[in-house]
Amino acid sequence: MLGRSDTKAMQEKLDLLQAENEQLRRKLMLLSGAGMSTGSMSLGNLTSFGQTKIPAPQATIAGLSVAYLIVDAKWRVIRMNTRMADFLNVSKDIVNSKPALADLDTLDWAPHVFQTLLQDAGEAHSEEVFEAERPNPASARSDYFQFKAVWSENQGTVTVEDITRLRTTRQFFERLVSPRIVERLLDSAEDPFLSHKRTLSVLFADLRSFTTFCEAVEAPKVQSVFNEFFEVCMRALESNDATLDKFVGDQVMALFGAPLPNPGHAYNAVKVAVDLQQEMQRTRRRWIEEGLLPKALVESNPEILTLGVGINSGEMLLGMFGSQKANQYTVLGHHVNLAARLCSFASGNEVLASIGTVQEISKYAKENPARIAIPIKFRTKAQIEVKGIGEPVTVATLAYEMA
Repeated sequence: MLGRSDTKAMQEKLDLLQAENEQLRRKLMLLSGAGMSTGSMSLGNLTSFGQTKIPAPQATIAGLSVAYLIVDAKWRVIRMNTRMADFLNVSKDIVNSKPALADLDTLDWAPHVFQTLLQDAGEAHSEEVFEAERPNPASARSDYFQFKAVWSENQGTVTVEDITRLRTTRQFFERLVSPRIVERLLDSAEDPFLSHKRTLSVLFADLRSFTTFCEAVEAPKVQSVFNEFFEVCMRALESNDATLDKFVGDQVMALFGAPLPNPGHAYNAVKVAVDLQQEMQRTRRRWIEEGLLPKALVESNPEILTLGVGINSGEMLLGMFGSQKANQYTVLGHHVNLAARLCSFASGNEVLASIGTVQEISKYAKENPARIAIPIKFRTKAQIEVKGIGEPVTVATLAYEMA
């Protein structure tokens, strides 16, 4: 039999579960209401940030860029700033009559969001956070807003912040760069979607005779080889502050010094090239041992599935290009074309760079000797003709330790 203390403990747990179920029911109703309108909301953000009470309502207000309103214990709106009045499309003076919050909580794309969050915040004694999406007819895209609610000293505060830039930047770049670059980008004043010219480096790398390999082996083996090549590339890019521009078949294109400027862009490009070459050499040997790359193909074509790399540095046009339905963050200009040309000119296991890249690395190494982690030695290989460039281009090959 259960003792009195056990019964009390079970009742407390039951009460807690009932309260949580009621809170979840309200949140699901909020989501259902949003789904029936023109907006949408994120259930994943309907979570508490902890049980610490904020000492005053104003503590939730990050600044004048944030819209806020305050209600009293009877849920009457007693204060709001101009941004909140504009957000709700009402006069700021409406607070003089202390209207009920329900009279203003009428966003068709976020129905009853103020009341729901305040009720949950009061019951949980914590800050409640919610994100909602509102279609923007003017831009044919969506705007994103973050709502926060908290109670303190019998007053409830709700803030609304436009997080469109933060949300879209994170969503777009988190698949292209490492998380640390995304965070640095969000902390900066840089607008990554604004087209502008910048000096940076671009790298192209592709597998030699990949088409021959595809025609000679079964589709599952091609898939395994390509997936591994993709993984090798992404690991090298993420560890060296690089931005994935695109994969086109067996070729990868990467940017250095974008979306954020980086004085070591050329050095990072060379470091990625070395990492790629060494890892791909080890991976290729394993492909041969495991039969993914038939030895007969290697005997007839010794360079098959070796990697050629081309790097160039210079001023390029950087930004978002394309239409609303199909756009891409990339670079344009003859320096991009030169990097692609160097890649096609490189032999298997070779890294070719322009004199511009060599000069950028030399300058960076002199100014930041402690940041050079690998030995970098180039030797002149040849001069090549490149479309769009009047004079022959001097090409240097990188001397690096083979894997």
